[in-house]
Amino acid sequence: MALTTINVLKSTLKYQAKRLLIPAILFLMCFHDTAEAQNSSAIPEFDTFGTLRTVFTTDQIRAQDGTRGESSALNARIHLGARATFSDRFYLQSRFATRLSTTQSDFRFFVRDYTPGGGSYPAGTATIDELFAAWDAADRLHIRVGRFQGRFPLEGFIPKGMDRYYAANLSISHTDGVWLRQDLSYRYRLHFIASRNSERGSSHAARRPLSFSDSASRYTLFANLEHRNKSGLWAQRELSVSYTRNNFVRDGSLKDHLTFSGRAMARLPFNPGTGEYLIGGELGFIPLAPDPSSGGIAVSEDNTMFGSSSVAWQLSAYANKLFDKHYLGILYGQTDPHWFVSSSFTPNTTMSEIRYRFVISSSLNYEMRFRIRTDLFKPENAPFTTRINDFYARFTYRF
Repeated sequence: MALTTINVLKSTLKYQAKRLLIPAILFLMCFHDTAEAQNSSAIPEFDTFGTLRTVFTTDQIRAQDGTRGESSALNARIHLGARATFSDRFYLQSRFATRLSTTQSDFRFFVRDYTPGGGSYPAGTATIDELFAAWDAADRLHIRVGRFQGRFPLEGFIPKGMDRYYAANLSISHTDGVWLRQDLSYRYRLHFIASRNSERGSSHAARRPLSFSDSASRYTLFANLEHRNKSGLWAQRELSVSYTRNNFVRDGSLKDHLTFSGRAMARLPFNPGTGEYLIGGELGFIPLAPDPSSGGIAVSEDNTMFGSSSVAWQLSAYANKLFDKHYLGILYGQTDPHWFVSSSFTPNTTMSEIRYRFVISSSLNYEMRFRIRTDLFKPENAPFTTRINDFYARFTYRF
């Protein structure tokens, strides 16, 4: 049994190296400057890093039929990474990730070309969530090819995103593709990601009924324009757009999925003597979205504000560095019943959250969170809306 497991592991890693890492190296090496390559070290410098996160959670649930339940669990997530630096412009990086829970029934290692519909591997999983080559092609151009973390949430220590945010809390997820980061000027930076989708699912959050079985849906294009100056009034200013062809059915034919989102975070212009105070929000808009019923959500589009168009938004506020080591944040957000592209928010949801962080040291922090989630619209023929109250206590150690 052990020999079989080892053979499967070796063959899986060999396949993924051929599919992701080797093409990445060849792609970047083809454009790598010859003089730069001659000046780079023949023997790379190796660095290791990692994160250990332990979380105790407890949930109280009232289902749509009125039944109530309660559960609790002790969870953990481990990241172990390594980087091989060949020059000041070129490096390779990989990371092992595993997620454990007292509620898991088994434990498996696999490397897939897609993630589940909620945007995370389940508990009892071990995988490789980073495997990429990175090259600073010019003073203002950075390129990554392979498997990486392409995340664009609303700023703050309660990071959540309406479109692209991975590895929140205990989640394990990734993007497979090419990432170009171009500094257009001292004011603006452009991110462009072309991510590959498997016919079995996306390499980023994409919930049912979004499908990638059609060959035209094999790639998702994502662009983000951000303002680089984050030291003054504005801590964040960004606009994003993502596009996937033919990945949902509406009115009997395949439709393209187009998502717009914008997020901003501002520092409040007052100083009471201690701390930093911020407020911000994110707004997302999908001009044509799947019908909620096709995703198993029994809510009529007639109840939504824009019918076949879908809207999602969030607001958050922070009091950071109170007495140097204490942080306090609140967040509220809503997603329409036909918003299927967020790993942070499920469709047809309202979310209220308050979170506290204590920075014990530069490598260790403690957090407490209380969160309430409810249905935004009561599903048709349901006597109640779903309500989930959850609490966690979490330690995060980085090394």
